[in-house]
Amino acid sequence: MSFSLNRFVRCARSAAAGTRPMAAVKALISQTFADPQGIAKAVGSFISADECLYEDDEVSVYSVRFAPHELVPPHNHRMHTFLGVYEGIEVNLLYRQAESGQLELVKRRVLNPGDTMVLGGDGIHAVHTEGAMPSLGLHIYLGRLSTVSRELFDTETGRSMPFTDENYQMLLRPLGVTAAGSGSADTMLGKPEEYRGT
Repeated sequence: MSFSLNRFVRCARSAAAGTRPMAAVKALISQTFADPQGIAKAVGSFISADECLYEDDEVSVYSVRFAPHELVPPHNHRMHTFLGVYEGIEVNLLYRQAESGQLELVKRRVLNPGDTMVLGGDGIHAVHTEGAMPSLGLHIYLGRLSTVSRELFDTETGRSMPFTDENYQMLLRPLGVTAAGSGSADTMLGKPEEYRGT
Protein backbone atom coordinates (compact mmCIF):
# COMPACT_ATOMS: atom_id res chain seq x y z
CA MET A 1 0.00 0.00 0.00
CA SER A 2 1.45 3.38 -1.00
CA PHE A 3 2.02 6.07 1.61
CA SER A 4 -0.69 8.66 2.24
CA LEU A 5 -0.34 11.66 4.56
CA ASN A 6 -4.05 11.56 5.36
CA ARG A 7 -3.87 7.89 6.29
CA PHE A 8 -0.72 8.47 8.35
CA VAL A 9 -2.50 11.18 10.35
CA ARG A 10 -5.54 8.95 10.87
CA CYS A 11 -3.32 6.11 12.09
CA ALA A 12 -1.44 8.47 14.42
CA ARG A 13 -4.70 9.67 15.94
CA SER A 14 -5.91 6.12 16.44
CA ALA A 15 -2.61 5.00 17.96
CA ALA A 16 -2.46 7.94 20.37
CA ALA A 17 -6.03 7.34 21.52
CA GLY A 18 -5.46 3.65 22.28
CA THR A 19 -4.69 1.91 25.55
CA ARG A 20 -0.94 1.71 24.81
CA PRO A 21 -0.17 4.90 22.88
CA MET A 22 3.62 4.71 23.29
CA ALA A 23 3.87 1.23 21.81
CA ALA A 24 1.29 1.90 19.11
CA VAL A 25 2.88 5.13 17.88
CA LYS A 26 6.37 3.62 17.96
CA ALA A 27 5.13 0.70 15.86
CA LEU A 28 3.46 3.10 13.41
CA ILE A 29 6.63 5.14 12.95
CA SER A 30 8.78 2.04 12.48
CA GLN A 31 6.39 0.55 9.94
CA THR A 32 5.91 3.81 8.03
CA PHE A 33 9.61 4.61 7.68
CA ALA A 34 10.49 1.15 6.44
CA ASP A 35 9.86 2.71 3.00
CA PRO A 36 11.33 6.24 3.08
CA GLN A 37 11.35 6.50 -0.72
CA GLY A 38 7.63 5.80 -0.75
CA ILE A 39 7.05 8.67 1.66
CA ALA A 40 9.21 11.03 -0.40
CA LYS A 41 7.41 10.05 -3.61
CA ALA A 42 3.97 10.59 -2.07
CA VAL A 43 4.82 13.88 -0.38
CA GLY A 44 6.73 15.31 -3.34
CA SER A 45 7.02 19.10 -3.24
CA PHE A 46 3.90 19.46 -1.07
CA ILE A 47 5.97 20.19 2.02
CA SER A 48 8.73 22.79 1.88
CA ALA A 49 8.76 23.94 5.52
CA ASP A 50 7.58 22.88 8.98
CA GLU A 51 3.85 22.31 8.92
CA CYS A 52 1.28 21.10 11.42
CA LEU A 53 -0.71 18.34 9.74
CA TYR A 54 -3.00 17.68 12.71
CA GLU A 55 -3.27 18.58 16.38
CA ASP A 56 -5.57 17.89 19.31
CA ASP A 57 -5.11 17.32 23.05
CA GLU A 58 -3.82 13.77 22.54
CA VAL A 59 -1.55 14.02 19.52
CA SER A 60 0.22 16.44 17.18
CA VAL A 61 1.51 15.42 13.75
CA TYR A 62 4.05 17.64 12.00
CA SER A 63 6.10 17.57 8.86
CA VAL A 64 9.54 18.90 9.69
CA ARG A 65 12.28 20.35 7.51
CA PHE A 66 15.74 21.18 8.83
CA ALA A 67 17.80 23.48 6.61
CA PRO A 68 21.45 22.72 5.87
CA HIS A 69 24.28 24.67 7.52
CA GLU A 70 22.16 25.65 10.56
CA LEU A 71 22.28 24.41 14.15
CA VAL A 72 18.80 24.36 15.68
CA PRO A 73 19.28 25.30 19.36
CA PRO A 74 18.72 22.77 22.16
CA HIS A 75 15.07 22.57 23.15
CA ASN A 76 12.56 20.27 24.79
CA HIS A 77 9.04 19.20 23.87
CA ARG A 78 7.59 18.33 27.30
CA MET A 79 5.99 15.24 25.78
CA HIS A 80 7.07 12.02 24.12
CA THR A 81 8.21 12.57 20.55
CA PHE A 82 8.47 10.01 17.75
CA LEU A 83 10.33 11.06 14.63
CA GLY A 84 11.48 9.59 11.36
CA VAL A 85 13.55 10.85 8.44
CA TYR A 86 12.65 10.15 4.80
CA GLU A 87 15.10 12.46 2.99
CA GLY A 88 18.50 13.86 3.85
CA ILE A 89 20.63 13.14 6.92
CA GLU A 90 19.58 14.51 10.31
CA VAL A 91 21.99 14.76 13.25
CA ASN A 92 20.46 14.90 16.73
CA LEU A 93 22.59 16.14 19.62
CA LEU A 94 21.07 14.77 22.81
CA TYR A 95 21.67 16.63 26.07
CA ARG A 96 21.04 16.31 29.76
CA GLN A 97 20.99 19.18 32.23
CA ALA A 98 23.45 18.83 35.10
CA GLU A 99 22.64 19.97 38.64
CA SER A 100 24.68 23.09 37.92
CA GLY A 101 22.27 23.91 35.10
CA GLN A 102 24.93 23.40 32.43
CA LEU A 103 24.01 21.26 29.45
CA GLU A 104 25.99 18.07 28.90
CA LEU A 105 26.09 16.50 25.45
CA VAL A 106 25.63 12.74 25.91
CA LYS A 107 24.83 11.27 22.48
CA ARG A 108 25.03 12.12 18.81
CA ARG A 109 22.38 10.29 16.78
CA VAL A 110 22.72 10.30 13.01
CA LEU A 111 19.45 9.52 11.22
CA ASN A 112 19.53 8.47 7.58
CA PRO A 113 16.42 8.01 5.43
CA GLY A 114 14.32 5.28 7.03
CA ASP A 115 15.74 5.78 10.53
CA THR A 116 13.52 6.63 13.49
CA MET A 117 14.04 7.88 17.03
CA VAL A 118 12.02 8.36 20.22
CA LEU A 119 12.59 11.26 22.64
CA GLY A 120 11.28 11.02 26.18
CA GLY A 121 9.12 13.72 27.69
CA ASP A 122 12.12 15.31 29.40
CA GLY A 123 14.45 14.93 26.40
CA ILE A 124 16.55 17.87 25.18
CA HIS A 125 18.02 17.91 21.69
CA ALA A 126 19.61 20.18 19.11
CA VAL A 127 19.52 19.35 15.40
CA HIS A 128 21.52 19.94 12.26
CA THR A 129 21.81 18.24 8.91
CA GLU A 130 24.79 16.48 7.41
CA GLY A 131 25.80 17.64 3.96
CA ALA A 132 24.33 20.31 1.72
CA MET A 133 20.75 19.02 1.55
CA PRO A 134 17.89 19.63 4.00
CA SER A 135 16.50 16.77 6.02
CA LEU A 136 12.79 15.99 5.79
CA GLY A 137 10.80 14.01 8.31
CA LEU A 138 7.53 13.41 10.11
CA HIS A 139 7.08 13.85 13.86
CA ILE A 140 4.35 12.60 16.17
CA TYR A 141 4.01 14.23 19.60
CA LEU A 142 1.81 12.79 22.35
CA GLY A 143 0.05 16.03 23.20
CA ARG A 144 -0.85 19.45 21.83
CA LEU A 145 2.57 20.84 20.93
CA SER A 146 1.44 24.36 20.06
CA THR A 147 0.16 25.19 23.55
CA VAL A 148 2.65 23.47 25.87
CA SER A 149 5.23 25.62 27.69
CA ARG A 150 8.56 24.60 26.20
CA GLU A 151 12.13 25.75 26.73
CA LEU A 152 15.15 26.65 24.65
CA PHE A 153 18.68 26.37 26.05
CA ASP A 154 21.85 28.37 25.52
CA THR A 155 24.65 25.80 25.12
CA GLU A 156 27.28 28.26 26.33
CA THR A 157 25.62 29.27 29.58
CA GLY A 158 23.10 26.48 30.16
CA ARG A 159 20.47 29.17 30.64
CA SER A 160 16.93 28.16 29.73
CA MET A 161 14.35 30.51 28.28
CA PRO A 162 10.80 30.23 26.95
CA PHE A 163 10.45 28.74 23.48
CA THR A 164 9.38 31.76 21.45
CA ASP A 165 10.11 32.71 17.85
CA GLU A 166 12.26 35.60 19.07
CA ASN A 167 14.37 33.42 21.37
CA TYR A 168 14.65 30.72 18.73
CA GLN A 169 16.04 33.16 16.17
CA MET A 170 18.42 34.58 18.76
CA LEU A 171 19.91 31.13 19.49
CA LEU A 172 19.87 29.80 15.91
CA ARG A 173 23.47 29.49 14.67
CA PRO A 174 25.26 28.76 11.44
CA LEU A 175 26.61 25.24 11.82
CA GLY A 176 30.03 25.27 13.47
CA VAL A 177 29.70 28.77 14.94
CA THR A 178 28.90 29.69 18.54
CA ALA A 179 27.83 33.07 19.86
CA ALA A 180 31.52 33.81 20.44
CA GLY A 181 32.12 33.35 16.71
CA SER A 182 33.86 30.00 16.37
CA GLY A 183 33.68 26.38 17.41
CA SER A 184 30.76 23.99 17.19
CA ALA A 185 28.55 22.58 19.92
CA ASP A 186 30.31 19.23 19.46
CA THR A 187 33.72 20.77 20.00
CA MET A 188 32.70 23.03 22.84
CA LEU A 189 31.07 20.35 24.96
CA GLY A 190 33.32 17.43 24.09
CA LYS A 191 32.85 14.63 21.58
CA PRO A 192 29.92 12.45 22.66
CA GLU A 193 29.36 8.80 21.95
CA GLU A 194 28.01 8.48 18.42
CA TYR A 195 25.09 6.34 17.28
CA ARG A 196 23.93 5.84 13.73
CA GLY A 197 20.42 4.77 12.90
CA THR A 198 17.54 3.55 15.01
